[in-house]
Amino acid sequence: MDMKERLLMPLTCIVLSIGSAWAQNQSVSGIVISEESGEPIIGASVLVKGTTQGTVTDMDGKFTISNLPNSAKVLQVSYVGMEGQEVSIKNGIIKIVLKSDTELLDEVMVVAFGTQKKSAFTGSASVVNAEALSKHVATNVANALVGSTPGLQLRGGSGAPGASQGNIKIRGIASLYANTDPLIIVDGAPYSASLSNIPQEDIESVTVLKDAASAALYGARGAAGVILVTTKSGANKKAQVNVDVKWGANSRAIQDYETIDDPGKYYETVYSQYNRYYMAQGQDAATANVNANTLMLNHLGYNIYTVPNGQQLIGTDGRLNPNATLGRAYEANGETYYMINDNWRDAAYRTALRQEYTVSINGANDKGSFYASAGYLNEDGIIEFSGFKRFSARFKADYQAKKWLKIGANVGYVNSTTESNPNLNTSFNSTNLMYYTSRIAPIYPIYVRVLDQKGNPVIRTDEHGNPQYDYGVATTNYPGAQRAFSPTGNPLGANRYNETVSKGNKLNGTFTLDVNLTDFLKANATSTIDWGNTGESWLQTSLYGPKVSVNGQIDKAQTNTIRQNHVQTLTYFDEFGKHHVNVMIGHEYYDTKTTYLYAYAQGLFSPEIPEINGAAKPVSSNSYTTEYNVEGYFANAQYSYDDKYFASASYRRDASSRFAKQNRWGNFWSVGGAWLINKEDFFRADWVNQLKVKLSVGQQGNDNIQDFAYTDMYTLAPSSGSSMSASFWRIGNPDITWETTTNTNVGVEFDLFNSRLTGTLDYYYKKTTDLLFWLSVPESAGSRGYYGNIGDIRNSGVELSLQGNLIRTKNVDWSIQVNLAHNKDKILKLPKSKTTELGGFIDGGIWYKEGGSIYNAFRAEYAGVNEKGEALYYVDSKLGEGVTNRPGKNRDATTTNFNKATKYEQGSLLPDLYGGFGTSLSLYGFDVSLTFDYQLGGKIYDNQYAGLMSNISDAGGAGSAIHVDALKAWTEAKPNNAIPRMQFGDQYTAAASTRWLTSASYLNFQSFTVGYTLPKSWLSALGISRLRVYASGENLCFWSARRGLDPRYSYSENASVDVYSPVRTVMGGLQLSF
Repeated sequence: MDMKERLLMPLTCIVLSIGSAWAQNQSVSGIVISEESGEPIIGASVLVKGTTQGTVTDMDGKFTISNLPNSAKVLQVSYVGMEGQEVSIKNGIIKIVLKSDTELLDEVMVVAFGTQKKSAFTGSASVVNAEALSKHVATNVANALVGSTPGLQLRGGSGAPGASQGNIKIRGIASLYANTDPLIIVDGAPYSASLSNIPQEDIESVTVLKDAASAALYGARGAAGVILVTTKSGANKKAQVNVDVKWGANSRAIQDYETIDDPGKYYETVYSQYNRYYMAQGQDAATANVNANTLMLNHLGYNIYTVPNGQQLIGTDGRLNPNATLGRAYEANGETYYMINDNWRDAAYRTALRQEYTVSINGANDKGSFYASAGYLNEDGIIEFSGFKRFSARFKADYQAKKWLKIGANVGYVNSTTESNPNLNTSFNSTNLMYYTSRIAPIYPIYVRVLDQKGNPVIRTDEHGNPQYDYGVATTNYPGAQRAFSPTGNPLGANRYNETVSKGNKLNGTFTLDVNLTDFLKANATSTIDWGNTGESWLQTSLYGPKVSVNGQIDKAQTNTIRQNHVQTLTYFDEFGKHHVNVMIGHEYYDTKTTYLYAYAQGLFSPEIPEINGAAKPVSSNSYTTEYNVEGYFANAQYSYDDKYFASASYRRDASSRFAKQNRWGNFWSVGGAWLINKEDFFRADWVNQLKVKLSVGQQGNDNIQDFAYTDMYTLAPSSGSSMSASFWRIGNPDITWETTTNTNVGVEFDLFNSRLTGTLDYYYKKTTDLLFWLSVPESAGSRGYYGNIGDIRNSGVELSLQGNLIRTKNVDWSIQVNLAHNKDKILKLPKSKTTELGGFIDGGIWYKEGGSIYNAFRAEYAGVNEKGEALYYVDSKLGEGVTNRPGKNRDATTTNFNKATKYEQGSLLPDLYGGFGTSLSLYGFDVSLTFDYQLGGKIYDNQYAGLMSNISDAGGAGSAIHVDALKAWTEAKPNNAIPRMQFGDQYTAAASTRWLTSASYLNFQSFTVGYTLPKSWLSALGISRLRVYASGENLCFWSARRGLDPRYSYSENASVDVYSPVRTVMGGLQLSF
């Protein structure tokens, strides 16, 4: 039986009086079942229409009514929480199927330390249930929250297999220097590991708590919001087996920037820079042509075209020599080498297999329930030699041992293996594959090639029989050819021979004890133990790359983490008249302890033995132990009158190990109220099913900074062969304490036109005081700075969520959903030491000032080009040339020397609006859903585009890819073009200015599902209760201001190199229930 039905059954088990006006022998029998669960409905009312004669269904859902009058033609069947039906009386057993009526059910939602009726909830929260999650294909459930949860943003998320969830922000940025990720709670306990460890199929719901009334009970850690993940429990009275299998593929979702990919066109474009350089020196066209060709090929290092003797690769007309042929052979060291370009991007990326299998069993009876699942995920990365494998198992059960005693256990285990590619970060690293594929010119080969005996080009093999990769080194690869672009590097070779592997094991158990002390007093004890182990290994080959000189290197790391959380609560609940009271007091203790061990060694015996003991020279090792704990006492009270007036209050006193003893404790609180206006007698609008207004205010805390910031820190180093010495490292501040966020929320919830239109509207105002601020000091003090509680910021905004049911019939249901959020941030107070002299300060390209935005960009301003095509930048002549420690006001002069340019405030980079929308349609067994997420407004500094639009300023800058927009640069023939000239030697053509500030708006086609559920009549003979076939996709299409730009990576700027953006996934699957 469905959980909702069991909760509602006591309300309907009222025996109906049976009367009969005429004694007859006619009778009718039947069975009533639930469409949702397929189980019999106990206590359903069956009434002969037009009479008072009827009955209720028995324990098997069956009924019989005897002595029917001759006039009896129709039965009326009803059950609380289900849509009623009228059926014609006929001979035989009548089968009646009732559907759930969501309009009549008061939804129960998961909140802090329990559950609560949605109608009585005074706070602000968003709930994403299992049905909504099933519309996504997500290894990490956090990705499914984007676009479906108003006010939630995700930055820095990665598409790498098994990646963590990136940085989640709820209702703006809650701090400047402290961590502002929300607290994640899984089944009542804090969860700091990656959500990739939890299979999506095991999750019943995700609740995002946004305001003080909903999150203040988490006190110290709730200022940035709380995400509650609830796993599934047993629900069916008859045990049910569910199987879900799906297969599909991953591929790149973000397109590349539009670069010049034709090698001939690339040579022409680069040649024009050198030719313009020589022409500017007064050389004639023929001389400039020879010199430009010579210097270009000298700088690039590679010529992959065969050109007739005495001719130039590029002619005086700037075009590729028509006699040039792609591919060049030359003799060296007794071999014939063959030089030709490769497509690095095609070689780097692939369409990869993804497969996932899940089996679950659940059941329930009057004594308890159980849920058990096992799952396997095998996801290959879109880059070769990467992937994620996860085996998971969970068992969750509860048992009513005595009338007054209930026990429960929830145990989960995850084993995972992540194969990564080396150095997939945002650094310019010679083994960073994404850097290479996005920035290398289309003239360079991946492999060293030679001509075989038949004159055919083949990949040269090394002494080990392996294909020889070109690392751009003239002495060991192509003789005489030194690659300009990042010589000694080839990430495809490194990716083949290097290995980066992480293996994880995670075991967590939650155990609960509920004791009913009286009919109105309940005690609960919940304890969670979570153990995690991660072993990491980085093998850098001795064959090629930067570790050849040391005969290879092996790095090893082990991380062990034990987390424990213990909660005890005592709850009093009572009803008297129209009053309902619920009061809870409790205690929580959380502790996490991490031990870390790392070592690396060089001089490998063999790459087949990637162990420290398999290397000749252990070079270095280190280890450490960290521990963090929070203890708190809390209380919560809820009151309602006549189910239309609601009030709540909470208080928590927390202590954190991150502060000194005298400042360790903090007090956090909230109060809230709600009013169901539609229940008032004066309210006469029949088309309004529910109208609720709510208000809450409270305070929460944040302690998320480095450990031991309250005390002086020292580093240890060997002073001799047998002793250590301490050196001062960082200043401690014993006076630091909590950041405090005061959060006010005003909202309206509505349900109109028989649930045809539902929605919520919230306005919030968050003020964070006592910011944990990093205060810099002169390095002569032996430290770069310390933390202090100085500064205030504010976030305020509006959130709107709407759902419309356009069609709702027996066989067709079509709905649309849309949500949007707007947030405005403001710095209210900064340390005097930071603002007294200049009115603000600079940090990471941001100008911080009181009254300004947290992301107030501080950049030189691009002013177009001069008559020579050189880039111009504005100067505030009153401020003076080259003064960049404070913003300018005037733009009364320009300069071609970027070092003399003035920097100006650019305002907030943050988006004006963000959210999501979608639609769902079900008809005659078919179901279709589409979801999108979007962002409007804001700006982002496009580092990648800037790099692709750079000219060659010196020999070291040659060999990089060029964007097609460079073809629109200023020339003497096109003096009105706003893009500066592309000329060799110019130093400031692509300097860091507002020229690269780009709209951060985007639209993402986030997910798509289509499925068909076979009729039950087709399956009953096979013992199958449900069979659905479906196809689904994730991150299907992405639009932004510029092809290749992904504004989701950061609030302020994208990376200088490509990042592993979320991948496109398309899958087909089969769902079975027995």
